Amino acid sequence: MLRGLRRLNRYEKRILDIVKIGGKLVRLQQFGFSRKSEEGFRFPIHALEIGTEKAIKQRPVGIVAGVHGLETVGIRILLDFLEYILHKKSDGYLEELAKGKVGLVVIPIVNPGGVAKKFRSNPAGVDLMRNSGVEAESAPLLFGGQKWTSKLPYFRGNSLEPESRALYRFIHQYFYPAKNAIMPVLDLHSGFGTIDHVWWPYAGTKSPCVDTPIYEKIAEFLAKGKKHTRFKFGPQSETYTTHGDLWDLFYDHYIEKVLPENPKSNSRFLPLTLEVGTWSDIKDNPSKLFRKRGIFNPARENKFETITTYRDFLRDFVLLGQSNLKDWT
Repeated sequence: MLRGLRRLNRYEKRILDIVKIGGKLVRLQQFGFSRKSEEGFRFPIHALEIGTEKAIKQRPVGIVAGVHGLETVGIRILLDFLEYILHKKSDGYLEELAKGKVGLVVIPIVNPGGVAKKFRSNPAGVDLMRNSGVEAESAPLLFGGQKWTSKLPYFRGNSLEPESRALYRFIHQYFYPAKNAIMPVLDLHSGFGTIDHVWWPYAGTKSPCVDTPIYEKIAEFLAKGKKHTRFKFGPQSETYTTHGDLWDLFYDHYIEKVLPENPKSNSRFLPLTLEVGTWSDIKDNPSKLFRKRGIFNPARENKFETITTYRDFLRDFVLLGQSNLKDWT
């Protein structure tokens, strides 16, 4: 049963409205389809290019949401942010996009089938953030990813799912080719903890990634320089480890394959995850625990405030794309 289809349709209408708001500055692309549902539906996976074609090629920044179909607050945060920066009369209008100083590419809903079915997983029961095939050094039983059955949560699948492949094509097209750019990509999630986390690789090992010093300097800049003090920054493995993290796969491919083929490149591909701490209002609204989407989304009375809270953080995140590698090394 497609119990979330009406919600998905609302989000897709907002995406089309954003294209209209942005005019020539915004272009709609399609990167594939979701896994087919039991009802026989396959949902398109759309991306938006925002900015000049030159800036998107030379200074791309990415934001994606909706990897888990129950975590719809991330989709709403992203759509609200895009409306905020594209309305010319908005306080947050991002003129740097029109001026070609930075380009923004987004996938608002990576897992539309999961949204339509009100599943965390895709329609095949695969948890996309356990799907990359990367083996963790150690991971919690079940929660860290399992290969037994799609009838249990956190199923890893047997190969890359269509949604994972679409996200891989997105990263490959917009980020791997750039030669002289800082390329941060933010993945919006929710439902873990009472505070907001900003994670960088790795999820599968506690060993630091090679770009840890760059990540630490960016974190210090955002926290101290831009006063985004509500976030806890660090590698995901400090919080928990999992098998099959897609960003571990994409990041390692860039470090091990792309950079060696371009030894003179002054670029860095820097994936991060924003985990919105939607458990913070459980004390005020304990009924959340008894709703399927409850722990993954803010309570109704806090929803608008939560969604709009991230506008300035996301705006400063996008503007990181104007910097150069030497600014962080």
